[in-house]
Amino acid sequence: MSNLMRFGIIFFGAYLLQTFLTFRQIKAFNTVFSDFRKRGKVVTGRKSGRMIAGTVILFLIDDEGVILDGSMMQGVSVFATFKPFARFNGQHLIDLNSDHEDVKSLHKITQRTIENARELYVRFLTGTMEPENYSRVTPYGINLAYLKDRFKNKRQKSV
Repeated sequence: MSNLMRFGIIFFGAYLLQTFLTFRQIKAFNTVFSDFRKRGKVVTGRKSGRMIAGTVILFLIDDEGVILDGSMMQGVSVFATFKPFARFNGQHLIDLNSDHEDVKSLHKITQRTIENARELYVRFLTGTMEPENYSRVTPYGINLAYLKDRFKNKRQKSV
């Protein structure tokens, strides 16, 4: 067997392992999200890191915006898992800005993730969510709502 063939087999095996672990991570996200969604409203914050750990935070909130529960996934690889994040339980999501003392004590990427969740929640409340803020890709394919809004915007600009 040639070296090129061995390299190809190793590369293909690594690709399959990466794919399996990625789907496992997506399944973990869907499990936590579904659990939170059954219990109430969910706000998601995310910040990806290129060379540093990316972070995803899910907050379960009530109708007044009080955080009931939280979960956070932080890491640089597909081995990152969700962990309970109850630090802000009982606090209003709107109050978690960059000047909040508890937020200041966290890592920068976690601070930015919380700010992202807060910003998206404020945009949702005020009705100013832009189509660009919709997730373009879901675990199951392209987000149809995103494509629909994008198509509408193109048609309106051309008229």
